[in-house]
Formats: sequence, C-alpha cells, structure tokens
Amino acid sequence: MKPVLALLLAALTGTHAAPALEERQAATTYDYIVVGGGAAGLVAADRLSAAGKRVILLERGPPTTYVNGGRNGPAWALDAGLTRFDVPGLCNQIWQDSVGIACTDMDQMAGCVLGGGTAVNAGLFFKPPAQDWDLNFPTGWKSTDMVASTNKVFARIPSTDTPSVDGKRYLQESYNALSGILTTAGWTGVTANSVPEQKNRTFAHTPYMYANGERGGPLATYLQTAKARTTFTLAVNTTVNRVLRTGAQATGVSVSPFGVNGLNGTISLRSGGRVILAAGAFGTPKILFRSAIGPTDALTVVNNSATDGATFPAQSTWILLPVGYNLMDHVNTDVVISHPAVVPYDFYAAYDTPIAADAASYLNARSGPLAAAAPAPNTMLWERFSGASDGVPRQVQWTARVEGSLGFTGDNLVTISQYLGTGMSSRGRASIRTTLNMAVTVTPYAKTADDVAAIVKGVASLQSALAADPNVTFLAPAPGVDAQTYVSQYFSSRRANHWMGSAKLGTVDGRTWGGVNGSVVDTNTKVYGMNNLYVVDASIFPGHVTGNPSAAIMIAAERAVERILAT
Repeated sequence: MKPVLALLLAALTGTHAAPALEERQAATTYDYIVVGGGAAGLVAADRLSAAGKRVILLERGPPTTYVNGGRNGPAWALDAGLTRFDVPGLCNQIWQDSVGIACTDMDQMAGCVLGGGTAVNAGLFFKPPAQDWDLNFPTGWKSTDMVASTNKVFARIPSTDTPSVDGKRYLQESYNALSGILTTAGWTGVTANSVPEQKNRTFAHTPYMYANGERGGPLATYLQTAKARTTFTLAVNTTVNRVLRTGAQATGVSVSPFGVNGLNGTISLRSGGRVILAAGAFGTPKILFRSAIGPTDALTVVNNSATDGATFPAQSTWILLPVGYNLMDHVNTDVVISHPAVVPYDFYAAYDTPIAADAASYLNARSGPLAAAAPAPNTMLWERFSGASDGVPRQVQWTARVEGSLGFTGDNLVTISQYLGTGMSSRGRASIRTTLNMAVTVTPYAKTADDVAAIVKGVASLQSALAADPNVTFLAPAPGVDAQTYVSQYFSSRRANHWMGSAKLGTVDGRTWGGVNGSVVDTNTKVYGMNNLYVVDASIFPGHVTGNPSAAIMIAAERAVERILAT
C-alpha cells in the first residue's frame, strides 16, 4: 500500500493520469468515510469536513456538472462550459439516453452519478410541511427539531419558482389554464415555499433548486465548499463493496473501480472514525447486505453468491436487521387531459438541435425555456384527505407537465400526476439477487384500502374541478368513467422513483424482531448492533413525505450530522 495521499487525489474528477491499479489503494486514514455523493452524502461530507474532520466522499459514478469535471452533453452546451446536467431544460434526456448515468444493478431507474438524483431529476425543491416530520418520525426528529436543519438547507439553496434569469416565466400555458379552473373551483394559489403548511386545495408555480439559470442544488453549494477544504477528498467512479468490520466495529470499506480512475482496495478509518452510508434507498441496503447486516434470507443470498460467498463473514457475526423492509415510493396515478391553450415544446429535440433563439437566450443570459425543467412541469397542486380507518390523513400532490402519457400522444396534452405521500400505509420490500443486483421484491403501491380510498378521492376531486371548463377534454379517465372505476382498473406503472424507507429510523431495535420488523438505525442514525456505522439518506425515512423528496433528504442529512457530531 502506497502511503501517499496523491494516489487518492488522482481519483478526484478524472483529469489526472491514473497510477497502476495495484497502487490504487487508500493512502491515508479518515475520520469519516462517506459513501454516496447524492443529496445526503454531499450535505454530510460538507458539514463533517467543516467540523475539522478528515473526510473522504466516495461516489460510485462519474462527475456530472462541468465545474465538477463532467463532460457529458451536446456540443452546443459543452462549447459553452456546460454539460447536460447543468442545463435544466435537458433533464428529460435521461429517458432517452441513460447509458453511463442510470444504475445498472437494480430494477428501478436511479442516477449513479455524482449528485445522484439531484443531478438528473427535474430539480423540484419543496420545504416540507410539519406533518412530514410529525407523522413519520420519533422524538428528536419532530418538526420543531427540524427547524434549524431546514433553515440551513434553504439558506444554501433558497429555491426559485422563476428560474429564468430575466425574471420571466416561460411555457406557462398549462399553468394559466389550470390556475383559472382551480380558482373558480375554490382552490387557492400560493407561493409554495413561503407557506409550506398550506397543502390542502392549493396550487402553485413549481419551486426548483436551480440558481442563476443552471441546476444548482448541492452540487453547486455543499460540494463546492467541501472541495475548498484540505480536510476533504472526493473520489468518483469508485464502488464501495462492503463495510469492513470486526464484530460491531467498522474499520473501513472495501472498494473497486467502477470507471476511469476509480479506487481499488481498502480505505481505512482512523481510531475513533466512522462510516456514513448515503448511497440511497437501494445502494445503502446493498452495502449493508454485503456487510452481513440485514434479514437472514437476504444475507443467505449473498453468502451463496459467486461474488461474495468465499469472503462473506461467518454467520455467527451476522447482524439481523430489517434492511430493505419499509420500502416506499410515491404512488403515482396519472390523469391526462387536453386543452386548446396548451402548447408543447420539444425538449428532446433541444438536446441536439435547440431552437436557435432559445439556445442563444440561454447561453448568453441563462434565460428562456431551457432555464426551466422539461417537460414544463410548471404547476403543482395539493389536497389532503381525512376519514381513513387508521385515523391518519393522506396527502396528495399533483404535478402538471406538458406531455401525454398512458399511450396518449399529440399536441395540447397535459399529464397531471398524483403522488400519494405523507400518511400512506402501503409498504414494500427491496432485496438482493444472487447476481448481487437489487430488486423490488414486494411493490409498495396502493396495498391498503385507506390508501386506495385517498387516491380515488383525489382523482374525483380533480375531475370535479376540471369538468367545469368546457375547454378541458378528458382522455384518462375517459368521459363517463368515475374515479373509483378508473383507479380500480388503472393499468400503468405506479412508480414515481421517489424511493425511501429501506433502512428505517426508529426506537425499536430490529434485532429484537429477528431482522424482519422494527428499525435499522437509532435516532442518532447509528445502525443497531454497530458502534460506528451510520445511515443518513432517504433510506432512514419511516414514512413518505408530501412532495418530491430532495429537500427533505438534505434536511434529514443536516439533522443526522448534527446528532452524529454530538455523540
């Protein structure tokens, strides 16, 4: 092992010549090894390095935004020092071309790149209402406990519902049509992040994490301040295979190269050091499973695998916890309408051949249609429903975007996607295959009568509001189809790709249930049965949240770091 930090620094963002593979070993020890460079990992690495700790952040995928070493994008953007990830209007390209971006070791869509979901998603950024904490989390994580963490995140990333630098809103035809209809139906227009508690029969312009007409978010804030510190090291294209541990004590991680300049070998902790997992709702469970932490059936799969079987820890050292259980996603239900005032914009064509005037406006002034997300998801709606048999209210959020779905194509179409979130009781499970790929083995969608009832109420309410406008033509549900029938016969995927919950935080040690119930981490986010292993990402959420979860995940990571540093 070469005792020089330069070997690690060569893996920063791919601009240095790579030393021989056998030399690509960790050359120093760390106070904190942070695994995963997404929403939570970027926050954790920045805050820990700011506290004077020596931190290495390990990201499996390549760099994304230009300033961080990314070089993936169309020529017109790259020539201007931008990648596909920098330009908000190019975000939908992942559905056309995800090679080298999407994770290949799971059966769901996820971004295996620096920034994770915050590098590839539409950038929607919501301040969570109190219910997201109060209904879901135990003492120490209630809404009053989360105020400081929320303020920290929104001080770094204030959000904007006017992403174009010229102060104008573009492609607003769908918002103009829907806002008029909803106002007539008694709904109220709000500024979403100014009044986060107003989530019942309200609508808003969509708030984004964008800044200065570019993606912004944690890649442009938390990562930049971390990179300025000598206590911080970033390694991309590096897969963490497992946490190395002696009993309950983590000693480091085993890594292998995922791409150019990825690290290989062992990265070790200093005495008193800690490992922080932030690899997401599938990545974190996979690492835990391969570290002999999880339920017996999943650990048996890994133990019997061709890849890990020969080196897997003895069964006497397995820590049985419900890793992979409690899996959640927003339950998606699409409604499709047409309206003559709605005008589509071809964001896919803009990737290679943007409209010249729009490209010039963006490149010269970060303004115009390309400064906002594709495909114009400009309108948000919220409604809350009570009356469930379990006494828990259900929250739904609708996102209106200018495109068809459910097989409908053509101009003038709007898809309004309902997400059932806070309060839902349906849960699924993620587990691991003999190939060591992750899979959803139990889907989490609309599994309880109370959840289905809330979905039906939401569709019926939207039908009622929109039906008052003669310019609205319903495509799905078709005219004459009531909400109950529509939901009961809904044929499309319910997936929203807002996965959470697979390493649940709570006060009940999952070992007492034999690894099939209870929690995976305690209220300090420490893995039960371990002395110095923590989880800080979307996996820890006990219940789902109201809106797109990027901001909530970052807030939870802020809170987790605060508690970790205090212990």
